[in-house]
Amino acid sequence: MKKNILGILTVLAVLTGCGAAGIEYKKYGGSGWASKVGYSDFNIGSNRYKVSYTGSVNDDTNKVMKYTYKRAKELCAEQGFNDYAISNVDMSNKGTSSTTQSFGNQQFSDNKSQSTYSLDVECK
Repeated sequence: MKKNILGILTVLAVLTGCGAAGIEYKKYGGSGWASKVGYSDFNIGSNRYKVSYTGSVNDDTNKVMKYTYKRAKELCAEQGFNDYAISNVDMSNKGTSSTTQSFGNQQFSDNKSQSTYSLDVECK
């Protein structure tokens, strides 16, 4: 019995450590649970783009904002521009999961949400 409990605690520790790290800067998409995290952008006019970044459930809003501005700068550089102007800023939080775990007579609940930050960017 002690061996089983130790094994379960080890697995939980590893999973908690992996989840707490969050997701690093990357393009939105892919496969699995990480596919809903990252940046996206699309053209909305002459030298104008909508840039968004969706963080993982463990990312704070400052990190999500930082990655959105990072992508805006990269995107404009890719288009041959040195600078950019920002308009129409939006931050939203979306509930993604609610988990209830039972361990013996104890129940633990955890509600998580993802932050998405969006910018309208004009490359200059």
